[in-house]
Amino acid sequence: MRTMKKFDKQIAAEILRYALWFGVLTGLVEGALLYTLRGFDLLKGQITYLGAGLPVLWIAPVFDALLFLLAAAGLVVLTLFLPQVWVKRLALFAFSFLLAFSWLGTILSGRLSPVAFIILAAGIGYQVSLTLFERDKRFAPFVRRTVKGVSVFAIVLLVVIQSGIWISEQIAVRNLPPAKQSAPNVLFIVIDTLRADHMSLHGYERQTDPYLASLAQQSVVFDNAYATSSWTLTSHASLFTGRWPYEHKADGGRYLDDTYPTIAEALAARGYRTGAFNGNFETVTSRWGFARGFHHFEDYYQTLPQLAVSSFYGRFLEYYVLHKVFGMEFSIDRRWAPSVNRSALDWIDQDNDRPFFVFINYYDIHAPYISPERARFSQFENPGGLVNTDWTTADIYNPKTPEQVQGEIDAYDGGIYYTDQQIKWLMDELDRRGLLENTIVVITSDHGELFGEHGLWEHHNSLYRPVIYVPLIIRYPASVPHNLRLETPVSNAALPATMLDLLGEPSQDLFPGPSLAELWRDPSAAARFPDPIAEMAESSWVNPNHLSIKGDMVSVISEEWQYIEHEFNGVELYHLKDDPDQLNNRAEETPTVLDKLKNYYLEAIAKLGLTWPYDIEK
Repeated sequence: MRTMKKFDKQIAAEILRYALWFGVLTGLVEGALLYTLRGFDLLKGQITYLGAGLPVLWIAPVFDALLFLLAAAGLVVLTLFLPQVWVKRLALFAFSFLLAFSWLGTILSGRLSPVAFIILAAGIGYQVSLTLFERDKRFAPFVRRTVKGVSVFAIVLLVVIQSGIWISEQIAVRNLPPAKQSAPNVLFIVIDTLRADHMSLHGYERQTDPYLASLAQQSVVFDNAYATSSWTLTSHASLFTGRWPYEHKADGGRYLDDTYPTIAEALAARGYRTGAFNGNFETVTSRWGFARGFHHFEDYYQTLPQLAVSSFYGRFLEYYVLHKVFGMEFSIDRRWAPSVNRSALDWIDQDNDRPFFVFINYYDIHAPYISPERARFSQFENPGGLVNTDWTTADIYNPKTPEQVQGEIDAYDGGIYYTDQQIKWLMDELDRRGLLENTIVVITSDHGELFGEHGLWEHHNSLYRPVIYVPLIIRYPASVPHNLRLETPVSNAALPATMLDLLGEPSQDLFPGPSLAELWRDPSAAARFPDPIAEMAESSWVNPNHLSIKGDMVSVISEEWQYIEHEFNGVELYHLKDDPDQLNNRAEETPTVLDKLKNYYLEAIAKLGLTWPYDIEK
């Protein structure tokens, strides 16, 4: 049995110094690679889910330094049992390998298998470690001289980037024009992935939404509200700009450009502090164009788990160790409603002098359905988790037993209840602060969800009613009626115009409207209200079972009918009241209705010189 040697502080300090130097250097280059490659859409594989914004420039070196120091601690222990020269060689190889693996992995992830770049990194690490060991008399002093410099540089990056973000927000708010006296606050909540027919508010048998159902008694509720698409990017672009997808064209991989103003820009120009707090950090992000007009915008880097997996090694360990080895269901960087609520309230509390516009996206319902209330409505102990898009969309169509299908629905419904209670908590806190009565509250969703209907799962797959039918609640005691239900089919793209109307600008021309307020002010307005339109461009990256994998789609919804057309799969027409499950396509037997709805859409896009299907790039 090998005897334990006396602890040598000098060799331990040298190994730890090597670890810090290698770790910070690895992270600095890794951060620069992540930031640059993300800017050119060149990140592939699992690391495409990294935030890769400016903060990654300091996060990567900090995380890598901690990881390398952890490895160094193990090597220091080995010095008690092995010859120091062996441990030193091993340390140089380990750190060189980790450096090469990080850089190669960042560049080659999604292009080569992990095994391939592990082998490549091992070869590079071995050759580098041999060279460094042979030149150790020069290398060791070089590390001693520069380790403080590279460490300080990483710290400077942290301070400059984070303080720069904070200072720019303070300057922008300080330079705002004065708001109108007693201008109301605006709270705009989007409950990601919520289909309205899974709410008791809209006749669902389960009490998934007790708070929202009670809030409806103080609000106007639109019983037939529709999103403009069945996925987040396109729908949020319409929610922010008030424009149809054929106008803003944020679809099929295109970001929201600055062609049209956003509601955040409009309210900032009116003296409002504007803040966004996102649970959906993959799509509702600054990278996709949604930060425009917001003084404070939170998408990524908001929680410790998000910081941890912002480096290559953080994401690699999460996916290949926590998920692949230990079977973890969901990504640890998922941001839950309590975190979103706390951030929003902390930001609101920072300034009592100006009105605020707060946008919140809650992601707790979204697949995988794993909220803390996932089992609330289920007879199963651990329902949900099979429709899991955190790691890949490839498995969502795997065969499921009837019990498993019910488990997914149960868990989804539990997520609705969980989010409902989190909204209640937020509203109670606003009330406790004396802010609620002077706050316009708008609650809707960006799209719904499918659970095997029409052979489809999840969303971003079609334009059937369950994936575009969404809740829409507006509360503002000063000018919005209480306990009013409106049946007119409406699009939630009308919300920017409606918000400005409620702020005293019914004749504004920034957003096309019409304002939804017209429907409760003048019941005759329903007859002239535009029919909701939904669209979805071809998306080559989605699951191959999704209809959106090939060809564009369009839909128009009237009071009784829904027209759907797919570029390659043809035309569908459903009577919404007689056929709520949309099983009987009546396109051939009702050509007059079909032509009316189709021409309605063609005439709308013709105003922009478009014919369908159109090239979204033009």
